[in-house]
Amino acid sequence: MEEPPLPLVRTEVDVQRYELSGAYDWERGRLLATVRITLSPLTDGANEIALDSAVSQVNAVRIAGGGALPFVEEGAQAQLVVDLSTVPGFARGTEVTLEIDYEAAPGDSLIAVSDRKGDPLPSRVVFTSSEPLGAERWMPCHNEPFDRAYFSIDMHVEEGEMLISNGALVTDEAGEGSRRMAYETAYTLPTYLMAFAVGAFEVESTMHGDLPVSIWHRPGLEGSYDAALAEVVGIMERFEALLGPYPFEKYAMVHLPALPTSGMENASISFQLEGVGAEPLGGDLLLTAHELAHQWFGDLVTVERWDDLWIKEGMATLLAPEGVRGHMDGAGPLTLNGNDTWADAGYAIHDTSRAPEDNYNSGPYERAAWLLTQMRTLLGEDAFWSTLRGVLTEHREGAIGTEAFLQAFEEGLGPEASARVRQAIDAVGVPTLEMRPSASGGFTLTLHDPDGALVAPFELAWVAEDGAMRTDTLAKEVPFEVTPPQNGDFLILDPRDSHPLWDLFLADDVSWEVYQGTLLPFLVPTTPAARARFLDGAAPHQEEALYTVLPTIPPQDVQAFVEDLPAEWTRALATRALCGIATDPNLDPATAAAWASVAEAMVLVPPAPVAADLFQNGGHARCSMIDPEATFAADWEMLETGLPDGEIPYMRLVFLSAFRTPAPVELGTWSNVARHASSMRTRWVAARQLRTRVPSLDPAEVPDWRAFFTALLVETDDTSVLNEAIRGVAGTMAPTSAENAEALAGLGSVLRSPWTRLVHWRAVCTAHTLVQGDSAAWSTFTESLAGVSLHPAAAEFLEDPSLCP
Repeated sequence: MEEPPLPLVRTEVDVQRYELSGAYDWERGRLLATVRITLSPLTDGANEIALDSAVSQVNAVRIAGGGALPFVEEGAQAQLVVDLSTVPGFARGTEVTLEIDYEAAPGDSLIAVSDRKGDPLPSRVVFTSSEPLGAERWMPCHNEPFDRAYFSIDMHVEEGEMLISNGALVTDEAGEGSRRMAYETAYTLPTYLMAFAVGAFEVESTMHGDLPVSIWHRPGLEGSYDAALAEVVGIMERFEALLGPYPFEKYAMVHLPALPTSGMENASISFQLEGVGAEPLGGDLLLTAHELAHQWFGDLVTVERWDDLWIKEGMATLLAPEGVRGHMDGAGPLTLNGNDTWADAGYAIHDTSRAPEDNYNSGPYERAAWLLTQMRTLLGEDAFWSTLRGVLTEHREGAIGTEAFLQAFEEGLGPEASARVRQAIDAVGVPTLEMRPSASGGFTLTLHDPDGALVAPFELAWVAEDGAMRTDTLAKEVPFEVTPPQNGDFLILDPRDSHPLWDLFLADDVSWEVYQGTLLPFLVPTTPAARARFLDGAAPHQEEALYTVLPTIPPQDVQAFVEDLPAEWTRALATRALCGIATDPNLDPATAAAWASVAEAMVLVPPAPVAADLFQNGGHARCSMIDPEATFAADWEMLETGLPDGEIPYMRLVFLSAFRTPAPVELGTWSNVARHASSMRTRWVAARQLRTRVPSLDPAEVPDWRAFFTALLVETDDTSVLNEAIRGVAGTMAPTSAENAEALAGLGSVLRSPWTRLVHWRAVCTAHTLVQGDSAAWSTFTESLAGVSLHPAAAEFLEDPSLCP
């Protein structure tokens, strides 16, 4: 009599290695692959395992070198359940290697880009985007961040294409019409950091000592690659001084179209949205630095659980301005970059109630960086960075959770500060600053912090002409009197640079009025001696004072003052303020002419690349003393062509976008660039330039602009351009649904495209706005989308538009 089969008992597993081999079949639109998974069970007496898998089809599972194994795909749970009851010796601690043949369809995690409308670079590319849980959509795996394993990938690609992946290149063999390439890691990774991209790439490269550093991009993508690579090496040197040597065998930045985010930190290879980081712009450099910082925090050491996300994202957000300190802070005193952080009410740093994909909000990013900056303030530089180096050493190629991370700082912080840190990671509210005018001509200032978000105190300081500084600390719930400055003193907010800019915390409209009208003038030096002390100070303190005004200074001394500012960023801020001063209607004619002459001379010099972002999209709109059409006549003629061959370098284009021309000229030039330029990044700049002009249009001009944005909806699949086009359609909408019919049809086209899921929610919500309350028109629109695969958020908004943000 045959014995009944033993009952199946499931066990958790520890994976040691993933070996992926296969190819992407463009005709079928499938990744055809086999993955060998070496794993061991974590309990005795088990004979079944469940792997995370949402691939489109599993064809076979077998024991390596042996026969087939029974398996079941549980689609609702996204699991592949394998029966190992016939495998002898399957017990805790023993290694078993499975071979799984499967197919994976493209989607949000395996992205295959080809034949997009409006893409000036026609070459195709396929790549992964896995964080947090996307790896299971392109490879059966144990999809937990704490389970690190070795990874190798062996792919056949077509002639002219290349594979880039984690680890070292170990195979590169040419075949007849094809190429075989393989990479292998000598270190373990969690599955969300395992990644690959295949396409026709050009590679720009340099060396950092013995370390190859490169940028991979589709052929023809324009960029200042030598400058961008030099910046990456400089950022890496700064991080190595703080954290220790770069941990991997290479660093490659891979520029990819349709990447769902601006950047993704796969170990040894960061994926970046195509064009972002190809120029040394300030915003791009911060993104580049953020992703590079993850090579230490997030890749060398990752997080145990997804609610520990704040450790890696908070550290990368803190480190990003450190990486570009030379541009943003110059040779001034050391600052802590608190002014680069911020916090939204409603989002905690550490929230165990959220699903993994819902953790990506400002709490684990900016608020976490702010908390870490406060800890840095209390610990001091040596203790803060040595503690972090200790974390990296102790948990190297491993994972760390919130409790262990906090414990690493407890000795240095002491029990009271440690208790405040623990409270702050759970806080959802933000402190508030209540300001009220006082009889002295100053104001009273009251700090409220009911949720306990503060770890380091709020401070302000008066700086005297001789450089002496008097610092005051705000006590919670105790009104503090700030009187007008005397004897040339000026005020500094947050002298240790521990916190975001104070305007984030203003309690109400009265506080905002006091901040703008009374407090900000106190920050500006009013005497020559005070200006000298101001120039000796730190860039963050100069930045807050210079955002809208300049110190009281004769026009002829302005250029020297600006040149003496220590950082490229603050020099650009001061230059940006010039046109506002020069066009002040209260100036007498002679003074106005002197200021106009200074402003014209200075604003016509392009700013340092790192500060060019400050001027994008009309940053010099107040410079009425300059006629951009005449001054840049040759550039405007080229803009009219649409720049199909990249006739104007990107950085020059950013500079030109700082100026405003009459609306018909803007539409007649930038619209051509938005439609015909040789790179999607350039098209985005043009579309954004026009979208930001919409609020200032005369009513008679609106129909032409609406027609442009509506046409753009059906001409491109690029989501960065579509973001601007959709917002432009919303800003120029007509008063009735009938008049908006063409725009509604264009939004429907966006929603039917396979490439545009990132903007689905905006398209749906804009369509609801455009129907102008016409229920019949809304029903027609929603019915037209029956059977269309929408992004889940868009589907939710389509069902209930009241949920639209």
